[in-house]
Amino acid sequence: MRTIRNRLLLCTIALSLTFLAACGNEGTGGAQTAGSGTNGQASSSSGATAPQQPAKQESAPAVNKFKHELGEIQVPANPKRITALYMEDFLVALGIKPVTQTVIGSFSLKYLQPSIGDLPKLDTSAMNFEAALAAQPDLILLAFPNYGSEGKYEKYSKIAPTYVFGNEAPDAWRDTLRKVGELTGKKAEAEKVLTDYANKLTDAKKKLSASIGNETVALLRVRSNKEIRLYGGPLGYSGNVLYNDLGLTPPDIVKKLAWGDNGGMAVVSMEIIPQLQVDHLLITYDDGGKELAKEIFESNVWKALPAVQKGHLYEVSLDHWMTFGPVAYNKKVDDVVKALVK
Repeated sequence: MRTIRNRLLLCTIALSLTFLAACGNEGTGGAQTAGSGTNGQASSSSGATAPQQPAKQESAPAVNKFKHELGEIQVPANPKRITALYMEDFLVALGIKPVTQTVIGSFSLKYLQPSIGDLPKLDTSAMNFEAALAAQPDLILLAFPNYGSEGKYEKYSKIAPTYVFGNEAPDAWRDTLRKVGELTGKKAEAEKVLTDYANKLTDAKKKLSASIGNETVALLRVRSNKEIRLYGGPLGYSGNVLYNDLGLTPPDIVKKLAWGDNGGMAVVSMEIIPQLQVDHLLITYDDGGKELAKEIFESNVWKALPAVQKGHLYEVSLDHWMTFGPVAYNKKVDDVVKALVK
């Protein structure tokens, strides 16, 4: 009996050792599984497997929605290839090189050539949509609603998302720049351009005030048909910078003929020229206008003008004076300071 009891005791001990060894192996395996699992979570004490995380899917390219004069568009977050009809100035100011350049007949934005070079030309007076398509833009900007009229907007929209600015763009160029910054992912750059321009104006106004005080300033344009235009304000391509930004004093003739409801511009006949009683006269020419104006400049009426007699006649470039945008406006300020600050 004692022998039987001893044998049973030995069997019991052996079975216990076997069970303990099995439990030890299971614990070790569980630790390895927890360390090597796909989601890094340990199994529960009940042995249940942790749920698998779904695989991440590639997100769609980010786009932004914008409402404009002729509709609503979706624009890639950071468009790389941009066609900007008569708005290349804004892109250049933001450090963006457009993929095309605007021409209007024989007129081109020559002042931007150092920045944009010899790009394919898009003529707004005879639009070539095939050329626009060939440029493969991600985004198209149109400076004015009439650029999208008569079905043109629909044609542009088939090429790329097309944003159309309102007719207020020339006068509200700061707001326009901010919008271009939003459209192109360059909002910070747009604000820096505006800050730099404001600082330039502060410096220029101090110099002009010390140099000419309240002396009057006006701008004339001689066209290729010998037509003389007087540009006023308070808005427009020239009046905005002369009388708003720089705070210069307009002569009475400007206030009378080319101000506010008069559209900021007036055609000046030979009979009106004697009324150009202005201290400083900026003058710009269309192609060929300078030669055609010789007859006017040799007249006694012209020679009797105060600005002419004092030698206060300053030629400026049509290219950036008859357009708008931060690059053009910076050049206008430079011209005025160069001419009037002695």
